[in-house]
Amino acid sequence: MRLATYLFCSILFSVSPIVAASASHGPFPAVSEFPELQKVLLDISFDEPARLSRIDDGRLISAVGFEKYAKRIYSVGKSGEVSIAVTTLMDFRAAYSLLTLLSTSNLQEGPPGDTFSQNPTSIRFFQARYWVRIDGRDTSEDLLKQVAVWVSNQLSPRGQKPPSLITHLPATGYDASSLKYFPGLKSFESYSGSQAFNSLKLNFDAEIAQARYALNNQIGNLTLLNFPTPEVGAEYFADFSASSFSEKDREKIYLKRAGPIVAILQGRMDPGSADKVLQSISHSYAVRWIFEKPKKARVMWGVPVRILHTVVNSLFFVILLCVLAILAGAGAALFLFLRRRRSNAPGGQGQTAPTRLRLR
Repeated sequence: MRLATYLFCSILFSVSPIVAASASHGPFPAVSEFPELQKVLLDISFDEPARLSRIDDGRLISAVGFEKYAKRIYSVGKSGEVSIAVTTLMDFRAAYSLLTLLSTSNLQEGPPGDTFSQNPTSIRFFQARYWVRIDGRDTSEDLLKQVAVWVSNQLSPRGQKPPSLITHLPATGYDASSLKYFPGLKSFESYSGSQAFNSLKLNFDAEIAQARYALNNQIGNLTLLNFPTPEVGAEYFADFSASSFSEKDREKIYLKRAGPIVAILQGRMDPGSADKVLQSISHSYAVRWIFEKPKKARVMWGVPVRILHTVVNSLFFVILLCVLAILAGAGAALFLFLRRRRSNAPGGQGQTAPTRLRLR
């Protein structure tokens, strides 16, 4: 017994450092994972929003919903470097927003990540609520892709789709490289500036998606606003329509509302081209009744287990009642027997005193 305990403890303590060392790397690869990586030059991690001011795009990261930031830089070769930054955000909308706002090329479906963008010196992707930025200097594009896939495999499972508002962007004339998504007004104002924010005359919070459209040699910028309810969307649509614009500006602005979504198309487009862009924007509701799925019944010997349990329980209670009845009868018989025996004993209360007769 002592030998078995000693062996178990030896194995446990020999494995524990390995597990701890592996877990300490988190989403970052160890130097031994890739032969090109030589040593760690920088390793930082924090969750204080105030420290975002020291990193690139920190103000925007704070605006979309920051939770945690971690970065590690590796040396590669004589003068090369690989930098990996993993930002944990409030939800997947915030992560997708940063990808659209800070990417330098068209978005592609992952892996790595759920959606990514890539150029020869950088890969950026979002996966669940993580936004990852991998940059290289004097490194191969293939190495960056391998590192990105490795990091993606350490994060949450893939499969998160972009926000549903993106699906409402019309396909006609759409320029995918111009897509920008904002989960709320704070991130929109932080990225676009106060002038663009004031031009939309927004008094309600909303999701915002923007993209550039080109049709018949005419260019326009489309803004989709998704409000919390159709009533709020209708109120904004009425207020924006009644806003004062110069006659020149009014000819360049086209509006359409579909449920809680309001579309604003601005640019050098004639009414016919604008109609072709806006006509596909629609919104519909789906009602689904969700019932609890019945659990699959287990079967034993061709009979559902629940029925077998009922039968066994019934037999158990019948046997228990029989035993209790037998014990009650035996107890009553014993009581009567003892009572009769005591009454027949000498001096007992039940013995009759002798009667003497005198005959003369």
